[in-house]
Amino acid sequence: MNQATPAFRIDQEGYAAGLPVCTAVLGEGTVTLKNAAGETVRSIAVNAPETDPASGDAVTLVDLGVLESGEYELERGIDRRRLSVKPRAWNAVTHALIKGLYFQRCGCGLSPEHAGVYAHPPCHTAPAAEWEDRSVRRRVTGGWHDAGDYGKYTGPGAVTVAHLLYAWKLFPRGCGEDLNIPETGNGVPDILNEARFELEWILQMQRSNGAFHNKLTKSHFAPFIMPQDDLEPEYLMPVCWCATADAAACLALAYRVYRPFDEAFANRMLLAAKRAWDWLQAHPDYVPFMNPEGVRTGLYGGRSDASNRFWAACELYAATGGPAYRQAAEQLYTPKIPLLEFGWMEVGGLGTLCCLFDLKENAGDVLYTRLKEDFLRRCEKALTLSKASGYGTALEPDRYVWGSILPVMGNAMAMIMASLLTGRQDMRDAALLQWHYALGMNALDLCFVTGFGERRVMHPHHRPSGADGIEAPVPGLISGGPNKLFCMPQTKERLSPDTPPAKHYLDETPSADTNEIAIYWNSPAVFVGAYFNTPA
Repeated sequence: MNQATPAFRIDQEGYAAGLPVCTAVLGEGTVTLKNAAGETVRSIAVNAPETDPASGDAVTLVDLGVLESGEYELERGIDRRRLSVKPRAWNAVTHALIKGLYFQRCGCGLSPEHAGVYAHPPCHTAPAAEWEDRSVRRRVTGGWHDAGDYGKYTGPGAVTVAHLLYAWKLFPRGCGEDLNIPETGNGVPDILNEARFELEWILQMQRSNGAFHNKLTKSHFAPFIMPQDDLEPEYLMPVCWCATADAAACLALAYRVYRPFDEAFANRMLLAAKRAWDWLQAHPDYVPFMNPEGVRTGLYGGRSDASNRFWAACELYAATGGPAYRQAAEQLYTPKIPLLEFGWMEVGGLGTLCCLFDLKENAGDVLYTRLKEDFLRRCEKALTLSKASGYGTALEPDRYVWGSILPVMGNAMAMIMASLLTGRQDMRDAALLQWHYALGMNALDLCFVTGFGERRVMHPHHRPSGADGIEAPVPGLISGGPNKLFCMPQTKERLSPDTPPAKHYLDETPSADTNEIAIYWNSPAVFVGAYFNTPA
């Protein structure tokens, strides 16, 4: 990694014409912005910067306003840094984040035509046994490898698809370009083609009684080998309440999206969603998923399935108009539902998206009027967090956890929603700061998306990137980022105990706790990128 620039932190993919340009300046002194002709465009005095609690940096956010398209240079004393302003500055990285999911495909080969040097033969095509009855074997193929390992998980996959589908529903012009994947040119937007690859797998994970298996994995994580070399047997793990609810929600949403393109496929998904809901209704008492004896792959067990059921009820009501689903959603909507959470553990934000942007006033007084007021009130916390951070990052210092990029992107999603609902520019601008964080305006001066930025992630915890013998990692994958909690022993040994949370990061392959990738970290970034990539 190159030596950090001492004075300036910028969005390393540039800035979009028509949106405000912001940079983080370390230390104090007069900052000058010059255009390509060397003319001074801005001159701003930075005095007495405050210490950012998450990074320990004395840093100030400097608003340079809306700039004309062109090349610029920031100056302060001997420090220099170039930045660019251009239309649709984030078009490439937004679509690369979608294409990154193609590189996670399982059960098929990746051809040189579509994957370039990252091509590999088919993987994980053998039949899988049910863990609880090894005599039952099924061929369940397709889907995406979940993260840096080769497991496939129903709940996280459903959440990932939902982010993509809502990005396309709300911002189709920001995420609708061709991706050079096998399905390109079939008359369906490629973001939907890629999401369908996972949806077809999710449908295979449903049992005959309507419930969904939690995951399809080995008993242990594979070593750092290529996917086609991972030949240990796979198992369909027991059912999971949260995964069943997430699948029901995702499939009901997908029914509405895919119906104009493939009605038969859409109807299959709606039927599966209804059967999953019926199973949940017949099993109202939540049972947390626990790994069976001898299984050491990802747990993905929630503390409760309340937000998962809430999301499912909302999506099924939007899909069918059935009053029973609306009644269930209204009953499940309580102050405990986390309306700003969009991850695999809590999905209340996805139910909120459904009610406020799909159902809208048709949701009724409880699920629209009251929910909207509640949601907007809670969004103020995200805005306050952004204002309290020297880098504008909407994350508490003690929430730099494993995959800290997820709450950052989740808060960006929430503030985008708030801006769309109210027209508030301060919410939009704070959401934009989270996007800048992902692309380099952070304490590490690092773009977290592989293949992008001046200073970029080079050694993600990602088996194909670590095993393929290619120096550059697979592109379009976003790193989880700094993590001061739940750290692995080797990370604690490599980093000093007084390392600030926002700098508690290693760009090293073994550091799963700070540098793993995950499909459900890519997807909220796609949502955020699609919004800001939409032409004015």
